Amino acid sequence: MADRAPSLPQRPLRIALIGDRGIPARYSGFSTLVEELAVGLVCDHGMDVTVYCRNQYYAEHPPQYKGVTCRYLPAPGGKSFESIVHSNLAVVDATLRDFDLAFVVDPGNGPFVLPFRLRGIPVVIHTDGLGWQRRKWSPLQQRYYKWSEWVSARLATWLVTDSRAMQRYYRDEYQADSTYIPYSGEVGDEPDVAALARHGVTPGNYYLVVARLEPENNVDHIIREYRASGVEKPLIVVGSVPYQSDYARAIAAENDGKVRCVGGVFASAELNALYRHCAAYLHGHEVGGTNPSLLRAMHWGAPVVPINMVFHRENVGEDNPYFHKAPGHLAAILRDLDADAARRIALGKRAHAHAAATFRWDAVVDGYAQLFRRLIDLKAAGKPPDAHLIGETYHPERFAETTSDRTISAA
Repeated sequence: MADRAPSLPQRPLRIALIGDRGIPARYSGFSTLVEELAVGLVCDHGMDVTVYCRNQYYAEHPPQYKGVTCRYLPAPGGKSFESIVHSNLAVVDATLRDFDLAFVVDPGNGPFVLPFRLRGIPVVIHTDGLGWQRRKWSPLQQRYYKWSEWVSARLATWLVTDSRAMQRYYRDEYQADSTYIPYSGEVGDEPDVAALARHGVTPGNYYLVVARLEPENNVDHIIREYRASGVEKPLIVVGSVPYQSDYARAIAAENDGKVRCVGGVFASAELNALYRHCAAYLHGHEVGGTNPSLLRAMHWGAPVVPINMVFHRENVGEDNPYFHKAPGHLAAILRDLDADAARRIALGKRAHAHAAATFRWDAVVDGYAQLFRRLIDLKAAGKPPDAHLIGETYHPERFAETTSDRTISAA
């Protein structure tokens, strides 16, 4: 019998990531997801990954970052149009290349993925939260984002939702199945407690808000309730927006000895120290989905007090304080927590343990890798994807034994 010729090794799967500013992460939770996912797919799963980056966010344009190929394209149009323009350019560029699958973040980009489908390239869209509810958008923009959800549900080969509530929303609203894969809050360097001195605070003796200064994040409401509470610990407000807005100017005007509006904090060791050592982290985001800043606070052991939304209850758990927007409600929670250090410590330890077990980058990257491979295999077999064939791909319990035994001590 003739010797069988040795089989040639298969080339790595080629994946395009489109829709955010690029890597290294510059601004949003999406950027952190894109960076962690791209690097993890290359380093841990042997894939060939290209991330499309927006020119103006990077002073230098190196062709690679930690093994990930970076392609830089212009993104004119300001806050309303830069994402759409850049994503369109990226889709056109990517369809001319030999990608096995495209991953697109933000359903606002969904109407532009048709070239992928025409080329037979599977495209996965991350649904984000309920972006059409953002108060910064005009009525026309809100209608566009709502319509783009519907389009994404029909044009995408498959959807990813970052919370079970969003998974139910797409199933009920658009009869579209999706795969649940959240984020992790483990971002950046270990906390640098010395950085607290830059803000004039000490561990356990301040409250914290970290948010884009946009109306749907309710920073104004949190500041009003904090002032009404009468607590003595200062409130540190971390946040900015990359454009001028009346809302951001109004928040900045609240800066005084009690409320300290410090703008953006981009050094991760400093920001993580603020999370780690706060008396409580106050979270007012209400447009849906799993929010990365909430997971980051949980990861570093902050007692968290989110606004009462189904998404936050899903991610934090029922046995936790939540505030409503009724006047005085958050103020009363703050007074109670301020007087009960033991409860704050217990809430922080519970949040940390839950985040470490439930929201893990290793499981996130593995979940996406499994999803991408299954979609590519189904395409090769000529089978359309469905929930039964895709199944669950996010399994944090499989990685539990690799968890470091970091202890979160009392602030």
